[in-house]
Amino acid sequence: MAFRMKKSKIGFNPIGGNALLYLAYSIVVVMKGAERSRTEFCDWMELVKKYLKIVKFIGGQTVSNNDVPAYYPAYIAANNAVGTIPGGRRLPRGWTAVQLDRKDGLYLEWKDGVPSIDSRGAGGSRLRIAVALDYREAQRVEAYLGRSEERIGSFDIRYAYTYQPFEIILDDEQTRAAIREGVTLRMEGDGQPLWIFDELQGNESRKLFVPHLLIGGGERRMEQFLNSIASLSSLQPFGWLEGCVLDGLYALRPIVGASRIDPVIEAHLGQYLSADGQLLYEDLHGQAADDALTTIEATLPLAIIAKFRPDHPVVKRAISFWESRSEASGGAIVDGNSITAEGMYTVAYPQAVIAAKLGRADLAEQAIGQALLRRDTLARGNHLFLRYNRMSDTHYFRSWSRAYAWYMLGMTRTWHELKHSEFGRLPGVGEMEQELKRIADVAMHWVRPEGLWTAFLSEPETAPETSGSVGIAAALALGANYGLLGQHHYDAAAKTLEAIRPHLTPDGILSGVTQHNAGGIELQTCGYRVLSQMGMGLLAQLYAAVQEHRSA
Repeated sequence: MAFRMKKSKIGFNPIGGNALLYLAYSIVVVMKGAERSRTEFCDWMELVKKYLKIVKFIGGQTVSNNDVPAYYPAYIAANNAVGTIPGGRRLPRGWTAVQLDRKDGLYLEWKDGVPSIDSRGAGGSRLRIAVALDYREAQRVEAYLGRSEERIGSFDIRYAYTYQPFEIILDDEQTRAAIREGVTLRMEGDGQPLWIFDELQGNESRKLFVPHLLIGGGERRMEQFLNSIASLSSLQPFGWLEGCVLDGLYALRPIVGASRIDPVIEAHLGQYLSADGQLLYEDLHGQAADDALTTIEATLPLAIIAKFRPDHPVVKRAISFWESRSEASGGAIVDGNSITAEGMYTVAYPQAVIAAKLGRADLAEQAIGQALLRRDTLARGNHLFLRYNRMSDTHYFRSWSRAYAWYMLGMTRTWHELKHSEFGRLPGVGEMEQELKRIADVAMHWVRPEGLWTAFLSEPETAPETSGSVGIAAALALGANYGLLGQHHYDAAAKTLEAIRPHLTPDGILSGVTQHNAGGIELQTCGYRVLSQMGMGLLAQLYAAVQEHRSA
């Protein structure tokens, strides 16, 4: 007997299949529709119930319970530190935090326990906190069991920025003790107090940022990465950090569907753009910067804002900002006297997007000019520099991995936006094509056998670095997809994607990233690595480009 399956009201996620869950649901529908005996129907229902007990439906996929990591938020039971946020600085709009210092610790407890820890077979956990206010020092936060005061680990926090998570990996015994006794957090050294996010009123969408234990998770880490990037867990401070994430989200639209991605982009933009057209944010020092663009790195988000809201007032504000910087520096859109690789991505690319969107030939010409200026001042044979100071005639950060990422990804996207617009025949577009081919081969010269690049490409002792690696690989994959680069460039990018999987946490947060530049070159060369949503944005761009190539 053939049965026609009715359409389920259960939502389907384009990332993965719900086949087994749909089958279980359809069995119930079919049995009822066929008017089977009550006994037979109940037997089928018991099978369905048993099935649903051993699997969990999350993020549009049916996976075993142990494959899905679970967040267990802590309750902040004791905090004697009153604390006042330093003048001129503030927390993100709508977010709350607590102060952590050397004298007064924070006591975390899990009031309801973690009843499923045995059933999950987790074998350990990750104790996490997230920074709520930019921190320009190096500090250790020690974690002690609440009753025995046994030390169970230390958060190594150096030059952290808002929304950045940090974690201590606990074994099974430590995890059980933490749940049983609670955990006290205390700063180890002197220095400014550290502000971390509190319980955030139990807001589920902000679960990554509250103090919590992450338990469980299997090998399906790329799937968990897609779930985390397509949520508020990937939120970053407005500027280049958030811009990387917005680009990653936008790149995923044709892969996982605009219906899933667009609400996430709107939620991200909603943190910074008010209903009446204001730009409300804090700069990377935590200073209020409402309705102001303070550096050229702040304009990267304008690329996606312009794609979604080309008539938003902040678009005009960005154009005025670029014009003022250009007039002050003889045509170079820079901060101070430094020409930077970041500007290839944070200036030339959003200029190209807006030029194409609004039909602005002047912006298209500016975008080409900014790209070629950086080619002429930063590219030196088999090396690329992050910065060039015009006053001292000095180059800095030779062959830094993220310099390559900014340069290659920025030029690739600038070229593509202009090439596929009315400005595709402008002088300079062809020059960008030639440079993209050249720099792609330079990057390939430095890649490691497993598919990653080191923090400084020409210095293997600086160890692999993930954000620069995925940024470079994204540019290679996009160039191949656009017909600009060859198959071997794409193959290298696909290899990077596979090599990055072990660097994802169970919930898909990218690890192995060098911290942002506030700590200088020493912080970049010492082997220190962090978790980073910015890096996830670059990874999303790589993932989308590889998937697009595979489906072509």
